[in-house]
Amino acid sequence: MNVNFAERAHNHNWKLDPIVRSLLDTDFYKLLMLQFIWKNFPKIHVTSEVTNRTVSVRLSEHVPMAMLVDQMEHVRGLRFRRSEIIWLAGNTFYGTRSIFEPAFLEWLERTFGCRITR
Repeated sequence: MNVNFAERAHNHNWKLDPIVRSLLDTDFYKLLMLQFIWKNFPKIHVTSEVTNRTVSVRLSEHVPMAMLVDQMEHVRGLRFRRSEIIWLAGNTFYGTRSIFEPAFLEWLERTFGCRITR
């Protein structure tokens, strides 16, 4: 998603200003664990959840539920872009080139996220 920030600054009817704009907006560990699950447990159905680790901040008092749902729905619709897959394939992580298997990257680009359900 490309955001025109100049338009966003002046358009007060902007539908959604996404907090997460890419599936790369995550910690790297999650991608490594995803590859591990994909490779070693391909038939196992996994789920994830969002946890507010700062229990002293009552999220519902600061963020309207509808806004939170809109943000989560936006994330559910994200897919890896070709440029992101190329970036993952071409970089060196932890001193290792090609840390992600080509078949895993192809799966990320073509299949990951297509079966997301509530």
